[in-house]
Amino acid sequence: MGAVRGGPGGLVLAAVGHLPQFGARIAGAARRHTVDGGPEPDRAAVVLCDVKPANIGLTRRGTAKLLDFGAAYRVGGTDTITVNGPFSFTPDFAAPELARGNVPRPASDVFCLAATLHALVTGAPPRGGEPGGAGAPGRTGDAERLRHWRAEQGVVEVDADAVGPLHPVLTEMLRRDPGQRPGAAEVKRRLEAVAGSGVDSLGPGSGADAPGPGPDTARDQPAGRRRWRRPLVATVLGLSAALALGLVVADQGDDGKASPQSGSGLDKNASDGASRALIGDPHTADVCELADPAALDRFGTAELDVDYGNFDRCDMLVHVDDKTRIDVSFRVRRGAPPESSEPATTVGRIGIREEESESDECRLLLAPEGESDGSLVGVRVNMGEGSVAGGTAVLCAVAQQAARSAAEDLDRGPLPRRSPAYPRASLAWANACELLDAKALSVVPGIKADVPEVGVADWSCEWTSDVDDLDTEITFFRDQPRSAENGTTRTLSGYRTVVEPDDGDTCTAFVEYRRYSGQDSETAAEMVRLDISGRRAPDRLCELASGLATSSAAALRAR
Repeated sequence: MGAVRGGPGGLVLAAVGHLPQFGARIAGAARRHTVDGGPEPDRAAVVLCDVKPANIGLTRRGTAKLLDFGAAYRVGGTDTITVNGPFSFTPDFAAPELARGNVPRPASDVFCLAATLHALVTGAPPRGGEPGGAGAPGRTGDAERLRHWRAEQGVVEVDADAVGPLHPVLTEMLRRDPGQRPGAAEVKRRLEAVAGSGVDSLGPGSGADAPGPGPDTARDQPAGRRRWRRPLVATVLGLSAALALGLVVADQGDDGKASPQSGSGLDKNASDGASRALIGDPHTADVCELADPAALDRFGTAELDVDYGNFDRCDMLVHVDDKTRIDVSFRVRRGAPPESSEPATTVGRIGIREEESESDECRLLLAPEGESDGSLVGVRVNMGEGSVAGGTAVLCAVAQQAARSAAEDLDRGPLPRRSPAYPRASLAWANACELLDAKALSVVPGIKADVPEVGVADWSCEWTSDVDDLDTEITFFRDQPRSAENGTTRTLSGYRTVVEPDDGDTCTAFVEYRRYSGQDSETAAEMVRLDISGRRAPDRLCELASGLATSSAAALRAR
C-alpha cells in the first residue's frame, strides 16, 4: 500500500510542481484508479455518498485515490463493502437527495464530485458562501441548520470566472434533479476533453512556471471575489477525470431515476440509539403499511383509501355508521420534531407528540428518539361526514390508537417496499418543483421563486409572496377524475384540466396526467394540483391558477 497524502486536511496540491503536467499525468492514469491502495469496488454496485476534498488523496506518484469508503452504499451487483446502513454525507458537498435522506444513487456522486472540484478550484463549496462567514447566523446551531437547509434545497452558486473551463460541466453536474445530471461515464469523457484541450488555453500566466501572486498582486485583488487559480484548474481537470472514472455507474433505468428495487438504507442490526432509516426511499416505501384497519375496530368499520392525496400519504376511512365517517391520514414528512415539545408517549424508539390542531381535528407527530434520517410521520384525524358525540375527544382517541399502531410498525424498522412498485409512467418518479420555473412563477406578484419549501421526494413545492399574502403550491395528487360541477374544464397541452374556486380565498387547478385502475378496480387519476391563495378576488386567483396550470401542463408534455 503506497503512501497517500490527504485525509482530514484534504488534498495537498499547492506543494506539487509543474501543476499542469501533473494534472495531465493523473488524467492519463485514470485506468489505474483504485481505492486506498486496495482492489476496486464493484463499480456497478456502490455509491460513494461522501466524495469531498478530505476523502481524496494523492500518492507520491500522483495517483488520485479515495480514502474513505465507510459511507459507501450498495445499490446492486454481487459484492458489497459493508452492509447497507444509514449513509453519511457532508452538507457542504452533498447532493440534495442525500441531504433529504433519499436512497443514494450514482447521480448523487456526480453532484458531490462537482462540489468537490469547485472547492479545490475556488477554496469553498458552491453553496453561496462559507458557513460562518459574512451574513451567516451568529449561533452555531443556526449555522448548521442553514448548511443543512442549503443542502436539502440543492442551493448552488457557480461563478464562471472562478472555475474557468470547468463551468459548463460543473453546472450540469450540480443540477438539483438527479435525472438531469450527466452520468459518470459522460462526466469522465467531458472532463478529459477539457483537460486535453491544453493548459495553454487557460490563458497567459497559466504555465507551471508562472510566478505566484506577490504581495502587491494580492493587495490589488478586489475584495469578495475569488481569484481564478489557473494552475490549480489545470491540475483539477486531470484529477477530476481520474475521480470520475471511480464513480459508480449503476443501472438507473431508462428514465434516470432510482430503481424501484432500491434498498431502504437501513442496517437492521444497528444498535439502539444509532442513526437508522425510518422510511427509506419514499419513492418505494409503502406508506399504507402504517395504516392498520384492525387497530380501529372499536370505533367502527375501517377501510384503506390508497388512491387519495399525494404519494407521501395514505388514508383510512372509519365508518361509525351509515351517515358518520372519521378520516385518518398518515403522511411522511421531512425535518425534525419541535425542540420545545416532548413526546406524550413512546413506543420503543418512536415518540408520539401532540401537534397544534384546529378545533375540528386532532394531529399527532411520530418521530424517532435520538439520531435518525430526518423522517417524520404525521397523523391527522378529522370528521369526513356527520359528527360524533364527544367531538374532538373522540377524534383524539382515534388518533392515539392509529399513532400507536403506526409507531409499532416504525419501531420494527423502515417501511416495507411497495409491491408492485409505481409504474415508470407514474408521477411518483417525477419532480413537481421543476414543472414551474422562475418564468412561469413570475405571473404571481412578489413571489419568492428562489426559496421554495420542498416536500418529500420533490413531490410538492410551495412559494410565498410579499404581495397580498399570496401562497402558491404545486403538488401531485390522486383521486377520482375531477368533475367540472363547481368549476371550469379546459384542455392544456393535451391534458384535461379543471379549475375551481374554493372557500373564497383559494383557487385550485387540477391537471389530469394519467388514469389508472385503482382500488377495487375503480378509475383513479394522477394529477398535478396547483393551489393559490391570498387576499385577491376569486376570479383573479383562478386566473393565476390557470396561468400556472398552463405552464405545468406544458412542462408535463415536455417530459
